[in-house]
Amino acid sequence: MAMSSTREIVTFTSGELTLRGVLYKPPGADASAAVLYNHGGAPGMLNEQAFDLLGPMFAERGWIFFAPYRRGQGLSADAGPFIGDQIAAARNDAAWQTGLLTLPCVLLLAFLLGRKRRLWARTSWTLALSLVAALAIHFSAKRAAAASLAHLLQTDHLSDQMAAYEWLRTQPFVDPSRIAAAGNSFGGIQTVLGAEHVAYCAAVDATGAAESWAASPDLRQSMTRAVRHSRAPIFFFQAQNDYDLSPSRALSEQMQRAGKLSAMKIYPPYGKSAAEGHSFAWRGSQIWAADVFAFLNEHCGG
Repeated sequence: MAMSSTREIVTFTSGELTLRGVLYKPPGADASAAVLYNHGGAPGMLNEQAFDLLGPMFAERGWIFFAPYRRGQGLSADAGPFIGDQIAAARNDAAWQTGLLTLPCVLLLAFLLGRKRRLWARTSWTLALSLVAALAIHFSAKRAAAASLAHLLQTDHLSDQMAAYEWLRTQPFVDPSRIAAAGNSFGGIQTVLGAEHVAYCAAVDATGAAESWAASPDLRQSMTRAVRHSRAPIFFFQAQNDYDLSPSRALSEQMQRAGKLSAMKIYPPYGKSAAEGHSFAWRGSQIWAADVFAFLNEHCGG
């Protein structure tokens, strides 16, 4: 018979910020193993759906499940700006600034090159230069968004994860030597970055960076450095139809090269789209649970 778990909202501090999280405990939890679950970047309370599915599953297996909300999201929405809005602002600022620089140049060049030419030639020059300006604006905005993402996840959001870990390890019902980390999407990135700083007994990266790996060289570099210096064994997993399988493959390979313990598994396609494949990280828990808990129990004791 499955054990019923208890769910509560807790508060903790990250610097001067007050953050909140969701805690699931198995009955009679006393110095139990715990997992710190890093949520994805979904706006509003959408991550709550994942927590309500995963929390009881971990608790039924005797694990404490702690899902802290980082600043700007979910129950911590009032503690700071939403990361998605910050990334969008960086993208828009870069597009605006690039436009201010390039559009006057385009108009001037179009005028100079089009002087004393026929209408079709002036039009062609103007269209060609406008296309160049549009591409410059697009790529500048894309680079700025990627840089903002990498910066925020390595600073503010990593600080929130570290604060959540400090809170969790001091709780009397937690065995501090048996704290693992896990997370999906942005939370998978957080898990990898956190494992460089904290000696988690194990870590699980589900779909981390699948939507941002190709666009952000800064993020690739940071995650690669993190796994090469990881203080925890890491299990990487994704569904075959996720946005990009490169992160799991590349990072697990880097860990092996560095002599670190890791495992990686690509599961069959989940759903019919990349978005559904990405949601496998929590919607497909009945499929990956056996592998994840085997990994956690191997390295954290079970």
